[in-house]
Amino acid sequence: MIKIKLFCIAIFVFLIYGCSFKTEAKAPIKYDFYYNQQGCVAKINPKKIYIENVKALELVDTRQILVYADKNQIKYLNDARYASLPSEMFYKALLKGFYANCNAKPVFTYNKGDLKLSVKLLAMHARDNYAEISIAYELKQDEKVLKSGIIEKRNSFEDKSSSTIFNAINKSSNEIIDELLIQIL
Repeated sequence: MIKIKLFCIAIFVFLIYGCSFKTEAKAPIKYDFYYNQQGCVAKINPKKIYIENVKALELVDTRQILVYADKNQIKYLNDARYASLPSEMFYKALLKGFYANCNAKPVFTYNKGDLKLSVKLLAMHARDNYAEISIAYELKQDEKVLKSGIIEKRNSFEDKSSSTIFNAINKSSNEIIDELLIQIL
């Protein structure tokens, strides 16, 4: 009888304290976009441009890093996430890109006569061995559409580690911003 009691107590203790031995899942690494072009030294008569908050498709605007697998199966990286929503990160990178350009002066309050840029993030993912981003944009002045279009950039990566995938996505975002600046200014 004493052996049964001791055995029951041992099992009870094991069940109570066994959960404390459980290893915790490693927190995912968080990545944020950075725009890495050199800034302008002297702006001469730059165009004032109001950049609206970037919008994104629902599938794109998640902190999880999207990876398309075989047969367009949607997966996410387990060990990495974006630091904030892609629409917010891309907006921040856009601002840095426009501030670095000598022909643009971003403003935060729209006034009649200013240029207004709207951007929608259509895709941001990894597939096979490349990262891809695509945006749609529209440039207006006083409700008149001056330019609009779609820009898509791809960058390949060698290994499928989360840091390599993110670096390829970030490089694509930098190239899109550079191309956008060329197209609208």
